[in-house]
Amino acid sequence: MTARSPVASFVMAALVLLPAITSGAVEIWEIQGSGTGSPLEGQVVTTSSNLVTATGRSGFFILTPPERSDGDPRTSDGIHVYTGGAPGVAVGDLVDVTGTVSEYHGMTEIAGSPTVTVLSHGNALPDPVDLDASDPSPDDPPPENVLERYEGMVVRILSGTVTGPAEDSGLFWAVARDGRAFREPGIPWPGVEGLPVWDGNPEVLQADPWGLASPPATPPTAPAAGRHVTLLRGPLVYTWGRYRVWVTDLAVEDGGTPTTGPVRPRRPGEITVATQNLWRLVDGDDDPDTYDDPPVSLTLEQRLAKDSLWIREVLGAPDVLAVQEVENLATLEALAARIADDDPSVRYTAWLLEGNDPGGIDIGFLTRESFQVDSLIQLGADEPFPFDGRDSTLWDRPPLLLRGRATGNGEPFPLVLLAVHLRSMGGIDGDNAAFVREKRHRQAVWLSEAVQQIQEADPGVRLVVLGDFNAFQFTDGWVDVMGQVTGSPDPLGALLPATDQVEPDLRNQVLTVDADRRHSFVHEGSAQVLDHVLTSAALDPWVRGAAFGRGNADAPRALAEVPGTAERCSDHDGLVLYLMTDADGDGVPDDRETRPVLRPRRRLVPTGSAPLPSRR
Repeated sequence: MTARSPVASFVMAALVLLPAITSGAVEIWEIQGSGTGSPLEGQVVTTSSNLVTATGRSGFFILTPPERSDGDPRTSDGIHVYTGGAPGVAVGDLVDVTGTVSEYHGMTEIAGSPTVTVLSHGNALPDPVDLDASDPSPDDPPPENVLERYEGMVVRILSGTVTGPAEDSGLFWAVARDGRAFREPGIPWPGVEGLPVWDGNPEVLQADPWGLASPPATPPTAPAAGRHVTLLRGPLVYTWGRYRVWVTDLAVEDGGTPTTGPVRPRRPGEITVATQNLWRLVDGDDDPDTYDDPPVSLTLEQRLAKDSLWIREVLGAPDVLAVQEVENLATLEALAARIADDDPSVRYTAWLLEGNDPGGIDIGFLTRESFQVDSLIQLGADEPFPFDGRDSTLWDRPPLLLRGRATGNGEPFPLVLLAVHLRSMGGIDGDNAAFVREKRHRQAVWLSEAVQQIQEADPGVRLVVLGDFNAFQFTDGWVDVMGQVTGSPDPLGALLPATDQVEPDLRNQVLTVDADRRHSFVHEGSAQVLDHVLTSAALDPWVRGAAFGRGNADAPRALAEVPGTAERCSDHDGLVLYLMTDADGDGVPDDRETRPVLRPRRRLVPTGSAPLPSRR
């Protein structure tokens, strides 16, 4: 909770144990009321003979003894008493409190220099409120007081899941059930009439190990997403627009540090193509014309070392890697050099063309010696986007089109790769919402038209469209980006509906990943896909699956500052596509040959390749 001043005072008769006095007192449940705010706000009240259930750095929590509860499931029997400093009471004390009822940013409490009188010590406490898969309600829409009825009471989860990893403060997200929370289609509740609505996952709770004490007696546990919670207990508060548990007890299985989850090894004859957002990989030189601050305090060399580990050990050193959020070609070349230093058998060439992003981040490629690049061009760099009197370009980060061929397994295997990084959803429901929605929609339409032009020019094209789409695999209710790009609009629709521009449709390989592993990013406790790999129908016979490398999106944020480990080198997990090749060039994938494939003793390199543009 935000610090407040002046510091309130309190009076405590610690040495005089008085008999309980309840006549004429206001009960806590009367103060709380059945709505989201107190009906007694601003009034001076006395509430007597209540139990202290938790203490903190600036106050404590009290609970109506069970025998005096009104039994109304709509009202809370607990409340926070704000003293402004160490409260001087202990858990198990029975107390009288007199003070002013206040709504501090939506949290009901007794404040105003409250007077506190201790009546007795060491009283037994009732069991906490147990939360489970049905309480809080996951239904759409949830009741208005789904959690308000427990505000100020101690709640407990005995079997749950960490559904969002710990931030720097130690705060994390949890659900009171097995299995994490995922983003679903639609506009967050309450939504817009006639458009798909997402309930916002009301079952997700924030858990704050720092809430009661600063600094805590012991460092807060920083769990990774996906871990099983065997105990989470503490008072429920409302602060910063969300319900939080101020943790008093926490037990998470397997500790708080995740292990990296590498993608599966390649099988004989397979090549891999991957995408990875590198989370503002910048050179550290301050450019006054761009916003180029790095997201962490590690040096560039330390970040390159983390990225090298990630690319080699978690993504399996793909033949081609599309990257997003790299500042310039020199930085990407430095990454390629670091990878080669760490493992001389893995050598990449860096490709990057500068775009229009005001933060100076660009799209690029890393290609191994096993992949020959024939051409690289930037698409749409000058495409205008006039909107409401503003003139800007449609693409801050223009797509890159790379044509080439894998040459490490017999006959060359041609591929066309289109790398993208679309406009984020930031501001999609704010003051700039119309601009954000229209730009995302226009980018998706433009991209679908570009895809169709490529397919019409070569119906047999082995096309991969990959990158950070900043879009879910379904409609977000405002815009159906992936439906537009793939040529398969979501039947739920959107405010700016998708149109079918692509024939045949592209296949979104994310949909082949198990549903409970289908995410590349975590936002406020909801796992979601932002990074996709799309393939043309002509690639269908060659596709052998896709997999996310794990250890970024689910990892505690603090690991981003820890050198020497691959974990949290980015806030996105990377996605790897597996393709079978054709060593003898007979049009049959190697793993479907009826007779052994005789591979050439030397690598075949095609002649007469198209000249390459400058990579700068």
